[in-house]
Amino acid sequence: MSKLDPATDVTPAAAAGGPAAVIRVLMRPVVAVWLLFVLMIPLSRLFSANFPSWALVTNTIVLGLFLAVVSFGQGMVVLSGGIDLSVASAIAYSAFFTGSLATAGWPTPAAVVAGIGVASLIGLVNGLIVAYLSFPPFIVTVAVSTIASATLLGLSGGRPGQHSPKVLISLFNGSVRPLGLPLAFYLLLAVVAIGAWVQFRTRLGRRTYAVGNSQVAARYAGIRVRLTLVAVYWIAGIAYGVAGVLLLGYGAGSDLNIGASWMLPSIAAVVVGGSAIAGGSGNWFGTVGAALLLTLIGIDISAVGFSEGIKQVLYGGVVFAALLLGKLEGRRE
Repeated sequence: MSKLDPATDVTPAAAAGGPAAVIRVLMRPVVAVWLLFVLMIPLSRLFSANFPSWALVTNTIVLGLFLAVVSFGQGMVVLSGGIDLSVASAIAYSAFFTGSLATAGWPTPAAVVAGIGVASLIGLVNGLIVAYLSFPPFIVTVAVSTIASATLLGLSGGRPGQHSPKVLISLFNGSVRPLGLPLAFYLLLAVVAIGAWVQFRTRLGRRTYAVGNSQVAARYAGIRVRLTLVAVYWIAGIAYGVAGVLLLGYGAGSDLNIGASWMLPSIAAVVVGGSAIAGGSGNWFGTVGAALLLTLIGIDISAVGFSEGIKQVLYGGVVFAALLLGKLEGRRE
């Protein structure tokens, strides 16, 4: 069997040329998801007479930026063979502390670092429990998220929301448009570049693939599995923290439910982008394409007049289908 390069998701045999090779390449999740995204832009006309438009592309980039950031953290966890259900609480903590500290007079950079740092602690706790107590990630992240959410409710003192610093608001209000493009476009490019570097070019990225494939084999290869798992969940917490800060700026404020609608989409983006739900296989570029595709579909659904609940049903269906396909694949093997 040809070895799969995680950075390209193409086998040497497929790269050899010929019509059959081209078809195989087009059927790769990374390529397929980007083709679907491009095709969905003109097809959006079916959902609204106002589509396609520059506003549609801009909104897709902005909202896709948030989903891409969250999905990077979720994708790292899935690659390691786990799943993270503490997304909402980590985002809420980051937004709450950033907004609260900035309102209290902290410089915006310090408030942002503190907010992301608090969110990263949730990921760190998840990683320590999963790595050293060997509890299932599903149970651990649900439990940690529940405790964190209840604690945040107490810390908030019943305050309905937090105001965003003006610097963060300026990221999304159109006041800064380098070369005429929204700043979110450049932020998305930066996220894509950083994510690719971490997943494909760092020791942690390579070790995450190995741990997801087999923890036993990874230990025999000299990989410190527990340390890798802790690092993966910690980095996921940082990603959710960054998303919380960005969402705070986008909405000019936040409430404690700011992260509630991002958990299922993050899992859906990871699996639609080609990552195996069981871990050990995936491609960051596929995840980014899936994040943009799902965002575009969500905008189309909203344009028709359907509620947020319909989108959550869609995301849940995607995750369920991925689980089913994974189970069927396991039986064939």
